[in-house]
Amino acid sequence: MSIQIPTLQVIQNKITMLVFVTTVKMIYERFDVSRRIDDKKLGYQRSFSKNRIKEIKNYINQGQGIIPNSILVNIDEGKFDYQENNNLLILDETDSLGLIIDGQHRVNGCYDANPDFKLMVIATLGLSVKDQARLFVTINKTQKGVPASLYLDLMNLLEGDIEDFDGEGVSAERRAREIAIRLNETDESPLYELIRTTGESGFGISLNEFVNQIRDYVEPKTGKLANYGFEQQYKVFEIYFRAVKAVFLEQWEDPKSYVLKTVGFGGLMQAFYEIFNLVIQKYQLFNTENTIKVLELIQDFKFDRDNLPSGGGFKAQEKAGEKIVSKLKNAVREDFMVMIGD
Repeated sequence: MSIQIPTLQVIQNKITMLVFVTTVKMIYERFDVSRRIDDKKLGYQRSFSKNRIKEIKNYINQGQGIIPNSILVNIDEGKFDYQENNNLLILDETDSLGLIIDGQHRVNGCYDANPDFKLMVIATLGLSVKDQARLFVTINKTQKGVPASLYLDLMNLLEGDIEDFDGEGVSAERRAREIAIRLNETDESPLYELIRTTGESGFGISLNEFVNQIRDYVEPKTGKLANYGFEQQYKVFEIYFRAVKAVFLEQWEDPKSYVLKTVGFGGLMQAFYEIFNLVIQKYQLFNTENTIKVLELIQDFKFDRDNLPSGGGFKAQEKAGEKIVSKLKNAVREDFMVMIGD
């Protein structure tokens, strides 16, 4: 059994494309929005803006809107046949024909409004994953700009994989990006699914913000963690965030808390190296248990509007970091005095 669709062929700069019309249901159900998330509904929920999808749905249903611009997809090699003489595209009967490169919000919004809504589609044929990523970035950069977080997420596809992050020539940005992706995708990580990679707003910290905050620490020649190998650097940050989460768990899980917003997270990163050194000095070993002991000295610290500087810029983050460090040093001093008194 196959799907047959009348189509026209267009060639631009040696890239063959097919133009056709089909229902949004066919696109939604048979093309993927993420190579990482198998469940299509979950893929939309995690990767795209719910508000924008809802706006498109209302535009179709309430505003009697039309979608005159096309959806761009790539059909995977081996899953199609094009009969040029008959202008006929023949698709395999499968749930995964390829990837939606551009137009994901329109597809989801139209599908929610009316699964039988017709859309114009342009399909590239058998592009590699790397070429699909480049095409996505090129289109969006030209039209409206690629969110920095999304560009970082696609970096492996655009620049190629790195086998040895301790190798010569590996930039701090690539190291920081790899640490972020691992922390975001590892089930046991304290930051599991809390680093937003698409540039959309939501709970958690953006990939771009995370990379900006740790990049200087992992700079191969001048970073404060330059004497540690990449795997050790990753472990240091995993330990740090695991301890932060353990001590400030209630705030960590509260969407209203500032602990995973720009100013709070930035403050924690500004304070990181002081805390790292303090743990080493006090216990001679940087691990989760010892870091928790140090942070418990300021467990009453509030990551909220009343306690943190306003704004999310560097100055506010710097002041937040200074406030955390100051409170911690005072607590350590008091703890030391108590120890002497005993």
